[in-house]
Amino acid sequence: MSRNRRHCAIVAVIATAVLITLSGPVFADPPHPPLYKGERLVKLATAYGPPTHLSGWTRDGRGKVYALHVVAGQKINIRFSTPSQYTYLVIFDLADTDEEAIYSSDEDGKDKTLTVAKNSTWLIRPYYSRMSPRKGLGAPYQIVIGAR
Repeated sequence: MSRNRRHCAIVAVIATAVLITLSGPVFADPPHPPLYKGERLVKLATAYGPPTHLSGWTRDGRGKVYALHVVAGQKINIRFSTPSQYTYLVIFDLADTDEEAIYSSDEDGKDKTLTVAKNSTWLIRPYYSRMSPRKGLGAPYQIVIGAR
């Protein structure tokens, strides 16, 4: 390898390392998450720093769903509250193809600490159960997301 080619290769490696370092954690954009008709996707910052407080109103797939980048090894605290007995929160890992929720407030309780297995994006979906007999058009909710 000539001296000039070797110099160009070294410069290319250094430039790539600098770009990766300056851009922060590298996340591949997940495929477009499956949204129900009327849902709006809100991208959240990473779960570092002070807890993130979210609130809104959900009804029959019309409301906000949230995308959150998570990093392997993080412990994410989830707290979900709502006055409705028919409103739930589920979290899906968009990197998994099995469509199985990694958290459901119905099964796992309203307060939960989850350990992140791998760098990924989570889809956080509050929903008002269509299967339940209910009164009214939906319900309010609050979510607190924090990291330890």
